Amino acid sequence: MLEQMETGAENVVGFRFDGEMTDDDYTGTLIPALEEKTQPVFGVLFVIVDFHGWKPRGYWEALKRWPGMGKVDRIAVVGGEKWEEWMNHLPGLFVGFVGIDVRYFTEGSLDDALDWLRGPLAVEGTAPPGPG
Repeated sequence: MLEQMETGAENVVGFRFDGEMTDDDYTGTLIPALEEKTQPVFGVLFVIVDFHGWKPRGYWEALKRWPGMGKVDRIAVVGGEKWEEWMNHLPGLFVGFVGIDVRYFTEGSLDDALDWLRGPLAVEGTAPPGPG
């Protein structure tokens, strides 16, 4: 199940995964919430509680090709040990999100993930600041 969650920031949309993601989660929750973002660039938070998979297959790839992904600057994934184990089986899950900075945070690091997402985002058409 996928639920949209409050992030406390206009430039961040958040989601909580618990169990298995379905077609209704994708078409009824994820994409509509992303489409509602009016900012030129924004971040996405995924909090993984007990993720078992994504059915039907192909929606993860469809998300990568979703026309609005060009507005996504960052993705933060927050999860516990089971999520880390699952990610070991699918190391390329976030490969293909071209131009998007994806970072993983441990279960107890939700505030750190939100701080990172709330930080200054790149403005469309400009390069993000380089290392100091």
